[in-house]
Amino acid sequence: MKRYKKRPIYWLFSSPKGSFNALIYMHRYRPDTVSVVLNDYLREFRTKLTSHKNHLEAVSISASSSQGEKTKALKEIEKITKMIAEMEEYEREVLYPLATEQVEIDLDDGVKVNYLKLGAALKKIVGLDAKEED
Repeated sequence: MKRYKKRPIYWLFSSPKGSFNALIYMHRYRPDTVSVVLNDYLREFRTKLTSHKNHLEAVSISASSSQGEKTKALKEIEKITKMIAEMEEYEREVLYPLATEQVEIDLDDGVKVNYLKLGAALKKIVGLDAKEED
C-alpha cells in the first residue's frame, strides 16, 4: 500500500464482514472477472460451508457424540449460518448486479478511477478517493 500510494494493483473482493475474500490482479482483470469470482469462488465456498454445516448438524444430533462435541457443533453451526447469510446478501446486492454489467476498466485511467468502478464489491481503502498528493 505504501509503495503504490494507497493504489493497490491487487484488488480484494470482500464481503462486508470479511467472511469471503478473493484477491485479483488488476492487470489481469477482464469484464467477466466479477462473474468468475461469483461463480467459481463465492458460490463454491458457500457450497463447501453448507456441506460442513450439514456435517455439524449430524454431529449435533448424533447419539454417539459427547455433550461437548454437540455444544461445539451448535456454536459452529450458528457461526456458519451467519457467514452464509452474509455471502448470500453480498451476492444478491453487490456481486450479481456487477457481474451482469460486465464492467470494463481502462488500465490507462489508473487505480483511482478503476477501483471505484467496482464499488462495494471491493474492500474499501481509506485515502484512495482523497485528493492527489505531490
